[in-house]
Amino acid sequence: MAFPAFSSPHYLRIVRASAWYDLLVTWPFALPWTFAWVYAQLGMLAYGLGLPGTLHPLDSTHLLLANLLGSVVVVWSIARIAAPSLLLGRLDGVARFLFAAWQVYAVAHGASAVVLGFTLFELLFGVLQWWRVGPQRQAPLSALAPAGL
Repeated sequence: MAFPAFSSPHYLRIVRASAWYDLLVTWPFALPWTFAWVYAQLGMLAYGLGLPGTLHPLDSTHLLLANLLGSVVVVWSIARIAAPSLLLGRLDGVARFLFAAWQVYAVAHGASAVVLGFTLFELLFGVLQWWRVGPQRQAPLSALAPAGL
């Protein structure tokens, strides 16, 4: 049984939606002061929900790595919002599967389970961006000719 394919316009909307999600969730990671605040909120959420694992106290190396990640993801998000394509969607899908794998690995090795909330979105958008896309319908050549020819 074959799964139905997305139309090209529908697929590009998914690529854009995943980019907007990334931009909204990740921009705070790009700045030291906003990341420190988000990190504290995640710690309180994990504690309040009684989730296993720990969020270690931040140091300058943690901030640097989070800020580098946030900066790259913000730029990558803007690229996918401005010019979504099948190629960018497929590449983003690969990145999402890698992110999900490393998040699960981290939780399995003691990181807070609050990370798994992000993992669900990584897997969801990863699967959607690797979904089959139907052939693009092209206009007949006569429709491309300048008027009056």
